[in-house]
Amino acid sequence: MTRAMSAVADVTVFLLLVGAAAGTLVSGVGMEKPAAATNPAAEQASTLATSTASVEYELLVPPSERRRPPDHATRRQRTSHGTVAELLGEAAMSGVTVDGERLSSAGTDFESKVAAATRDRLHSRGHRTSVRVTWAPYRGAPVSAEYRVGDRPPDAVDVRAATVTVPSGMANVSEPAREAAKAGGYDGVATVVARSVVDGLFPPTQSRYALRGDFPADVLMAARYERMADLTGTSVTVERQSTVEMNRDLTAALAARLRTDMQSRYDSPADAASAVRASRVRVTVRTWSP
Repeated sequence: MTRAMSAVADVTVFLLLVGAAAGTLVSGVGMEKPAAATNPAAEQASTLATSTASVEYELLVPPSERRRPPDHATRRQRTSHGTVAELLGEAAMSGVTVDGERLSSAGTDFESKVAAATRDRLHSRGHRTSVRVTWAPYRGAPVSAEYRVGDRPPDAVDVRAATVTVPSGMANVSEPAREAAKAGGYDGVATVVARSVVDGLFPPTQSRYALRGDFPADVLMAARYERMADLTGTSVTVERQSTVEMNRDLTAALAARLRTDMQSRYDSPADAASAVRASRVRVTVRTWSP
């Protein structure tokens, strides 16, 4: 099975669903700053943005009384293909957290295999390299993702850095957030951001297909909804609610959490809206001499 969406939700969504979003992937890898010819980090970042890889991994399926396969298997083999930068973005989004707690562990083997594929691409004589992949709808948000390959650079060395960005699977809501700030203040901005995050993590149509589909898609998606409800302090009823209804409830709960956080971080709703960067994942390469 190949990827249907880039960095949407985690492997639960973008690798389990067949054909639902086929053909919709838009490759959006871009350098954040012009690459300097003498910057080894920029060379490595360019390599990650242009070279491709295929990753084979096992999808971890949580125990469930809802539905069991004949062999009670808890792992499923999957394959993902893309540029290394895109795979890094997907690995980061696989480990999305709310207040530091993971939403899903289904893709932990995927994350490990992406790290191995990344190391295979990073060759720089005379330098050590690390990669840090980050996403948040705004800096410091309680919902975020971080993924690393390699050791952190030591404090006392000269570090060169370069960043590329890839799609996160969330809508670009920078302009809607600014409009919401004028009309609805912090609450308006928080609601726009929360809706983008929830619909990105749980695309309503694809999530409905998963819940109605075969094992393990149904079990994984149900567990995912229930986990998000638990992390945001709300409740959903997978058996009785539609995905649109569940997304509405999750959006309201997450918006309340984001509103409180934004009020503590920003002097005005306009400042909060200006900080919104939900649609991109940052892949930062750092190099240093050993």
